[in-house]
Amino acid sequence: MPKKTPSIESSRSKTILITIYLCFVFILARLFYWQIIKGQELRDKATSQLYRLEKIVPKQGHLLASDTFPLSLDYTYYTLSFYKPNFKTELSNVLSEIEKIKPDFATENAKILEIYNNPAQKWVEFITQFNREEMQTLSPIPGLDFTLKQARYYPENDLAKNIILNLERYYQRKISGRIGFIRSIVDGVGSNLLTRKNWQKSEIDGEDIKLTLNRKVQLLAQSIIKKSVETYNADSASVIIISPQNGEILAMASSEASPSALITKIPNISDLFEPGSIFKPLTMASALDSGNINSDFVCQKCNQARIIGKYTINNWDENFHPDSTLKDIIKNSDNIGMSYIIEKMGQKIFLDYFHRLKLDQKSAIELSGESISPLKNYWSEIDLATASFGQGFAVNQLQMIQAFNSLANGGQLINLHLNQQSKSEVSRVFSPQIVLKMNEILKYAVENSPVAKLKSPDLEVCAKSGTAQVAIGGEYTDSNTIGSYIGFSPCENPKYTMIVTINNPKTSQWGSSTAAPIWFEIAQNLEFLL
Repeated sequence: MPKKTPSIESSRSKTILITIYLCFVFILARLFYWQIIKGQELRDKATSQLYRLEKIVPKQGHLLASDTFPLSLDYTYYTLSFYKPNFKTELSNVLSEIEKIKPDFATENAKILEIYNNPAQKWVEFITQFNREEMQTLSPIPGLDFTLKQARYYPENDLAKNIILNLERYYQRKISGRIGFIRSIVDGVGSNLLTRKNWQKSEIDGEDIKLTLNRKVQLLAQSIIKKSVETYNADSASVIIISPQNGEILAMASSEASPSALITKIPNISDLFEPGSIFKPLTMASALDSGNINSDFVCQKCNQARIIGKYTINNWDENFHPDSTLKDIIKNSDNIGMSYIIEKMGQKIFLDYFHRLKLDQKSAIELSGESISPLKNYWSEIDLATASFGQGFAVNQLQMIQAFNSLANGGQLINLHLNQQSKSEVSRVFSPQIVLKMNEILKYAVENSPVAKLKSPDLEVCAKSGTAQVAIGGEYTDSNTIGSYIGFSPCENPKYTMIVTINNPKTSQWGSSTAAPIWFEIAQNLEFLL
């Protein structure tokens, strides 16, 4: 019998060692694949077989009007999904069961069913909404999966709709609350094991937010402002009505001839405009409060136009008013007189009061989308002169009424707000004595101007009209103007402060004949609502 040679033995040993080595490498590779690459997936599958994780949907918070009537509500529903790998019967049989409850299901979801019929498509979700009872009836069918969802609806339809939607975004976390979870241990058939301890993270319900909006006042403002856009053939119009002493916004409305596609846009805070003559009372109050003019100021140069460099300052009607007092300057809306008043005050003091009135910064309003215009760094003599009558800078409507309201609130500026829980900052801008003087001037201007015929005899108003040209391509044009009217009523302990602006009215370019009639129409009705 022949003997095995050493070379053959060596070859066998090498083969065995290589085989063992390859098996070891293969085992390591498989372990790496299952534990590292597929590890998390397998652990998730194991966990899903041992545990059931359920969401606990919190109750949603609501936005409430000042009378606690809900301006937004929510409801829950279920959506249906098909998961093809879990189906144990034909699709036609499943659809037949569904249509016993929802007869139009196949028609309503025809396009989605076409997608589902694609062999590569394993999962689809349908648009049909199911209630809890319908969901429980269909749940036992293999392959059907239901998801609990929530949706909003608005009981007052379009009442302050853009404001409500904007506020819902602003307060999303507070209103939505926090989802909770329950993880329970299940047996082989998916039933809960009551003998084992379950884990739970409790949900946190959303909070209700009580707003300052008065439903009756809001409805009045919306209806009149919408009608006014048509009446005056304007591009748009806006109104804000506030409570002077606490800064609560009672109504905020706008209407556009060509409405924006952005449903959460609020023109009252997003659109900028040059305030024009409605700014004159603030300039005059600043000059009086700073001591740069006295209450017996007389404009001795108001008998002619004022020339500053290559520019001419004139009045809106090109008439002159010699020896005008402060009452005359406001009543006649005298640009020449205002330019001399701001000259006595100077740029530094003017900008200081501008800052105190918060016209150079965003308000603290609980809304998104507010626009502001930064002030210029360099002010020439003509820039300062035109600023006295509200031209050469831009504000939004909310900034303007917040600043003007200091004259209705004893000289104190208060931040405006929509949430009744918001804490408003209060700062003094003008002394009470200066405010009394300004209110006397404003009342005189109303009762001795053409707008006096717009008010009833028992309606006391301190207000000012304004018309500002709109700059197009860097040049002012007479064909495009913004008319404004701002004021409060009554002059002592006022119930409300209101601003109306109307953009590019075609029937008349003047604020006194467009914005003022709107203001007084709303005011006459407010007497019965506040």
